[in-house]
Amino acid sequence: MRLIRSLRGELLAWLGLPLTLLWGLSVYTHYQSGLAAANQAYDRSLLASARTVAERLVVRNRHLEVDVPWVVLDSFERNMNDQLFYQVISPQGKTLSGYDDLPPIPPHHALSNDWPALVHFYDGRYRQQPIRLAALWQPISEAGAEGMALIIVAETLNSRQEFAQGLMRTALLSQSVLVLMTLLLAGLMLRRVLRPLRRLSRIVLRRDVSELTPLPSLPWSELQPLIIAFNRYLERLRGMMARQDRFSADAAHQLRTPLAILKTQVGVAMSSNCPEQWRESLQGMRHTLDDTILLTDRLLQLAQIKARHGEEKQLPRVDLAEILRDACFSGYTAARNKQIDLGYEGDENSEVKGDRLLLGELCANLLDNAIKYTPLNGVITARLQGKTLEIEDSGPGIDSAEQEKALQPFSRLDHGSLQPGAGIGLALVQDICAWHGALIVMDRSPLLGGLRVTIAFKSE
Repeated sequence: MRLIRSLRGELLAWLGLPLTLLWGLSVYTHYQSGLAAANQAYDRSLLASARTVAERLVVRNRHLEVDVPWVVLDSFERNMNDQLFYQVISPQGKTLSGYDDLPPIPPHHALSNDWPALVHFYDGRYRQQPIRLAALWQPISEAGAEGMALIIVAETLNSRQEFAQGLMRTALLSQSVLVLMTLLLAGLMLRRVLRPLRRLSRIVLRRDVSELTPLPSLPWSELQPLIIAFNRYLERLRGMMARQDRFSADAAHQLRTPLAILKTQVGVAMSSNCPEQWRESLQGMRHTLDDTILLTDRLLQLAQIKARHGEEKQLPRVDLAEILRDACFSGYTAARNKQIDLGYEGDENSEVKGDRLLLGELCANLLDNAIKYTPLNGVITARLQGKTLEIEDSGPGIDSAEQEKALQPFSRLDHGSLQPGAGIGLALVQDICAWHGALIVMDRSPLLGGLRVTIAFKSE
């Protein structure tokens, strides 16, 4: 089972982890900076002690001597937590005073001949505790005692460490408060930011299953794409449900009549003992079933076209002239049965962007309507010029006042009420034109006197 993660927890984790690392780094750098500052300050004090001892160097009777009273050392150790050690070494390497076992100067701190006097600071251990040492070379130029005397002064590191630890504690406290305040403010900010989402969630939870109105917008621009995408989805869902409701209503309305007729015909056949009556009822049932199949097919085609309306289309290029000629060949037999002169005029080729199957259905429906309403010995002409398709006939035509009604599904005009059909043909043609972005116009044919349907496809 996949765990549901908290957005607030994840954001706080992503924010808290870097802050914790920065907190540790800041405390460490504060400690190192404090230790360096303490070393610099206490090294100066250590050097001052070494120079004080160097000032006590005297030459008596051609011998170098040093007099370091303990009161001098006590003045340096006063108010300190550290112990102070010193050693005075003559130019001949003999210890004149102090502790003769202090750590010597490391080799890499050896005196160069270019330096007449130098001080060297280094670390060491003495009596099992770390110490800091200052070695001061003091020149001696009196008779009998010429050369460089070495004064080494050392002290323990307690005061230095306490100074650095005090800075570290201050940094630890301040940085901890800063990190905690940052996380607290981040949590409060996230709570404020997520409040509209929680309100939106409550709105969605309280909605009725049939409510498909758009969701309200949120105050944050980063969430607007989500709301826009969801509202577009709701719009498509509303369209799909509306089409389903329309299809259900149309199917229920249109199928009720043929099914009732079919039930009546079955009842008549069952109540009769005459074979002729049975044959007549069966022929009627066959005719009713043919009409019902045609009606169902048209309903499905109409629903499919409406479902595809408005979608993104990458249409291929098809030859409209070829599609129209194929439709004329398919309707030739029905036209010949009524002795109708069905002909094609226009371009040999005309490429448009479209769906071959739908365009074939468009041409077939127009020709089927024309053949159906054109009287015996009439004329039907299918014409294609460029991207403009025309089909005109010598039938009764449609008055301008009834043209809008003729394009509505299941609308049957008075002069066509005796013709078989469901009244969906022209509605299907209109939907196919809308899906292709084509313009359909109906008027009276100036040559044949009947209906002329003109469909203009978009130029590329």
